[in-house]
Amino acid sequence: MTLRMTSFEEPKWTLQYAVAGSLNLQQGYEGGGSIAEGATFSDGWVFYHQSRPGHTNGQVATQDEVFAAPPGSEFCLVCHPCHDWLTVFVPTSFLFQTPPELEFASSARPQLLKPPPHVTERFTSLVRRFLAAVESRPQMVDSPVAVESFQNELLAAAKELLIRNQHSPCRHFVRWRGQAKSAVELAIRDPDLSLSISDLARTSGVPERTLRTAFQKCFGLSPVEYLRILRLHHARQRLLASCPDQTTVTEIGYELGFWDLGRFAGAYRELFGELPSATLRKPSRRSASIRHLGLLCGELPQRGSSPSPAAQDGPRDAHRACQ
Repeated sequence: MTLRMTSFEEPKWTLQYAVAGSLNLQQGYEGGGSIAEGATFSDGWVFYHQSRPGHTNGQVATQDEVFAAPPGSEFCLVCHPCHDWLTVFVPTSFLFQTPPELEFASSARPQLLKPPPHVTERFTSLVRRFLAAVESRPQMVDSPVAVESFQNELLAAAKELLIRNQHSPCRHFVRWRGQAKSAVELAIRDPDLSLSISDLARTSGVPERTLRTAFQKCFGLSPVEYLRILRLHHARQRLLASCPDQTTVTEIGYELGFWDLGRFAGAYRELFGELPSATLRKPSRRSASIRHLGLLCGELPQRGSSPSPAAQDGPRDAHRACQ
């Protein structure tokens, strides 16, 4: 799922994607902070890059680094400010053929690659240039020779990312993510999501200090901050799904544990750019504040299809259709 983490610094969101042979490429722009969690496809690797510092699976990532996730692995991507991002999906068989390569792939874990800056720049530049070329000349994807040429270039750049990597996976992320995930699940099961951090720590059997560390490493937020954002997203879901003739903002706020309605309205407006009452009056009754990820999880677009390039601009409620 993906959560908006902060209000938009600017009311803009863009998305562009294309298929190049067996590769799927996507890039976009986020006008505010976001948290993206999910799992990758079971048959390929995903490379992810963002233009601003953030957290990837418990590690602090810079603009010179690339996050690589093997098949079927979990990820947690966090970025607080507005940022550009891109992702590339590559089938495993395209990256690894020799016995040593296949042995590496069979035991690989998600990791933050730290190659020399020019290696990262070559990889990201290829993705951006191809998407720009497809946008200006859509017929290019119908040329097998042109697509194969690009595919070979990008595969070489992706392999260089792995070969020139100077860092190892974060050994503690699986433990941190498991602790944070258990606490979030406990909070969701509580009807009003109002469990205190001490309650969560005691119920999950994790020391409070350890739980705070897990949330900070995974999301760059304290447990209180993360759960407050989660509750606000649940409130938005309820407001969008409700009829103003049958319920009120006060009822929904109280049901979710927001006893100070003034603070609730202020925090809600800061995050979503409008008051809860405005959301309740909206004619559209669909929830966009929490949604599944896109290409990473196999939903945007469906692999095996040949979508035309697309780009969108404008504010939205949920962040990042990750690849």
